[in-house]
Amino acid sequence: MTIYHEGKSGVNVKRLVQNIADQYPFEPQKASIIELVANSLDAKATLIEINFDVNNGVLEFIDDGLGMDRGQFFEYHDFAASTKERGSGIGFAGQGAKLALNFCNKVVTETWSATYKGSSEWQLKGSDAPYRISDAALFGLNHFGTKVTLCLNEKSRNFYSTEQIIQILKEHFYPLIDVNLVKFYTGERFEGSIHQLALLPKSKPIYEKGLRFLVNGKQIAEKPVYDLLESQKGFSIKLSGKPVTFGFWGIAKDELPEIYQGVAICVFGKVVDRTWFKKEPREKQKITGWIEAPYLVEAVTTDKCRFQRGNPTWDKFFRKAQVEFSGWLEQVGLMEQSVTRKDDFANLEKEINSILKGMPELTFFGGKIQRSVSIPDLDGEQRELGEGTQKVEGTRGGSTEGAGVSVYPGDESGEAPTIEQGIGALASSHTRTIRGGRIRIAYDERPDKEEEAWFDGETVTINGAHPAHLRAQREKSVQYHVVKVVALSLIGFNLEKEPESSYQKAFELLQRFSDYGEKNEEY
Repeated sequence: MTIYHEGKSGVNVKRLVQNIADQYPFEPQKASIIELVANSLDAKATLIEINFDVNNGVLEFIDDGLGMDRGQFFEYHDFAASTKERGSGIGFAGQGAKLALNFCNKVVTETWSATYKGSSEWQLKGSDAPYRISDAALFGLNHFGTKVTLCLNEKSRNFYSTEQIIQILKEHFYPLIDVNLVKFYTGERFEGSIHQLALLPKSKPIYEKGLRFLVNGKQIAEKPVYDLLESQKGFSIKLSGKPVTFGFWGIAKDELPEIYQGVAICVFGKVVDRTWFKKEPREKQKITGWIEAPYLVEAVTTDKCRFQRGNPTWDKFFRKAQVEFSGWLEQVGLMEQSVTRKDDFANLEKEINSILKGMPELTFFGGKIQRSVSIPDLDGEQRELGEGTQKVEGTRGGSTEGAGVSVYPGDESGEAPTIEQGIGALASSHTRTIRGGRIRIAYDERPDKEEEAWFDGETVTINGAHPAHLRAQREKSVQYHVVKVVALSLIGFNLEKEPESSYQKAFELLQRFSDYGEKNEEY
């Protein structure tokens, strides 16, 4: 017997769903697709079907996942609840449907799980969003899983097209529709040139039962991006001796479509960010890459298109990946266009680094950091180097050369940490305080860039072709200009790590540099 439940939120839902839409850097019509696909992935679906009927204004999402139990289905309609636990997946249950209320006449949801089956109709009326849940009633779903039907309004009916839906999948879920990369996620055997990825450390497949996407009945399967590359290198990061990221980067023969340019950093197959790790490599339009890092899920923002500023897990990953990426760029000759290290910057570098040591607000640059160091000790034990430890002869640390390594770019070593096991003498762990990174200043003429200067975590590069720099040359105020843009670059980089922007903090930091300028006649 069908049992009906009616409900509505006690808040101004119209304003709330608009606020949800405002969290995304694109239209809610696009965000809704991303969220609904993410929910299907979290439900361990092996088949995700998207059907678009422009004539009737209907957009359907059908998966064969686990479905929702009764409690989850009721929470699905609650604006104050989410059935997702942080770290368990990339979707927020109900978020796609809530976004759809902005542009749909009605949202119909059907779900069938091991313990429950039911459906609901949901719509926006005035400032409220009433819904009606029907236990045991299904309209078209005939298997375990969930089906969401968006009954589009006139404007949104014209917004969508089959081609645009496929483009959204390519942009945000391309590793899952690349015919070779998807095998990493499903555990299938690699074939062709991508067999090199089989040499990466093994891990349990994320979607071990398989995964397919259908759009209007046609399977979406893209040609391998990897096969377009002339040069490539596998990439992996380990924590506590266990691999936590996998991937590659490489350069293609020809310029790539914009959605493939840069290194895609993914979580469970969702492309969260594309980056060159604050580098400006030559032929960047030909550079692509893919990194799968499930453990970064805790740092993903609500819109799934960024990582949280200031999140320590993300910052730590970024620094390690940046060092590896820089090394590859140098190896293949794609490092930034040649920059000039001017002698007249030497004194400024010295003074800037001196200032940073006295500015706790910029601890990333000038602070002191405590790290574990393995020291030979006959009463100790065979040890493996951990993150950021300094290498000492006789310890177990792989083949990294030099007196020490640090995860912080700009250190004397400038190398990435090693956690590979080796064979060595007995040793004990000791704590040592080391200095933070040293900032370098360089010069380049880049008329193609709008920035007066940029900082990549190691070097502030002054753009000699920028109109402001050229004007400073004419007015014989280059030294003042250089100090200003260096300070602004460092402050901007530091504030990127803040959860929320603060004009007050930016002003205070800039004032500190200004106070220094008044004390130093040269600058």
